[in-house]
Amino acid sequence: MIKDIMTCASKEFWFYFQSKMIYLVVFVYAAISAGLLFYGTDFYSNTSENMAQFFIYQPGILATIIPVLTMRLWADEYKYNTLEIILTQPIKIAALVWGKFLAAWSISMIMILSSVGMWAIIAQMVSLDNKWILLNYLATFFMAGSLCALSTMAATFCYNAIAAFLTAMGLCVLFVMANPGTWLLKIMPADILPEELARACDFRWQFENMIMGEISLAALVYFGLLIAASLWISLIAVEYKRR
Repeated sequence: MIKDIMTCASKEFWFYFQSKMIYLVVFVYAAISAGLLFYGTDFYSNTSENMAQFFIYQPGILATIIPVLTMRLWADEYKYNTLEIILTQPIKIAALVWGKFLAAWSISMIMILSSVGMWAIIAQMVSLDNKWILLNYLATFFMAGSLCALSTMAATFCYNAIAAFLTAMGLCVLFVMANPGTWLLKIMPADILPEELARACDFRWQFENMIMGEISLAALVYFGLLIAASLWISLIAVEYKRR
């Protein structure tokens, strides 16, 4: 199973580099991140030692860019009817789902790492807590993984790449911006749903706590469960469309 997953992931990973679009996506990500950091925050007057101004915008940026990485993962399989051909090989659908997800997650991590040069430049100008920033990068990787899983799940329901992109972006933006915990508190009384439990459902709140140094087991479990649930739904969707 693991061998099959890695084979699928490797194939999908190198497929990204056969298109020039991936280089454009990385450039756009780096440009937006740098632009928001230097011109959309108080970076020059109040530079934080953990580059919080940079990381705080990452959920919003990645929610709009990661769907570009996942929109063709399943659309091309449906378009060219290659899914059945692939599944005639001794490979399980679960391995295919996990492989595509891991490929997209790997590319997103490379994209995020394109900002390391900015970290190095800023470190020459001001004193930074490099260990804290490294932890923030790890937190961003986990957050990006959950967005990749959501986007991959959205893509399994769409036969068209554009539809997959729009659906995935809408879903990711909803998770990042909607604050479901706040809505749950308005719907359910506090004696039924404790405020701490409701707030734990907030995607952005979990991430912001992590970049502020509160990397808790609850946050890791939250993003882990989000990834697992999204891939489980993806598996069901592919199984259904295969019939």
